[in-house]
Amino acid sequence: MAKTQDPKKEYSKIFEKYTQTGFNIILTPEGKLIDSFEFAKLLNHSTVNFFIAGAYGFDEEFKKKGINISLSPLTMSHKIAKLVLFEQIYRGLSINNNHPYHK
Repeated sequence: MAKTQDPKKEYSKIFEKYTQTGFNIILTPEGKLIDSFEFAKLLNHSTVNFFIAGAYGFDEEFKKKGINISLSPLTMSHKIAKLVLFEQIYRGLSINNNHPYHK
């Protein structure tokens, strides 16, 4: 019988190659809660990589490869987390470009 793999390690292995260049933002429930203005500052890098894990999250070694933030203390589906992330990216870019959307 095949040995069952650790889901956290599997997520980390799949995404590892994408952490090599750019600024890494790892979305995890245990991450720091920040406001939209702090989030906007994170977007001031030439390349930003966002990582959303599956239901089991990332292993601790992977979390060391970037800044860990939380979108909310609520548990949400992957699709909802992506939607919230996209909205925050738009809001952050609006803040950085003095666009009134964020008010």
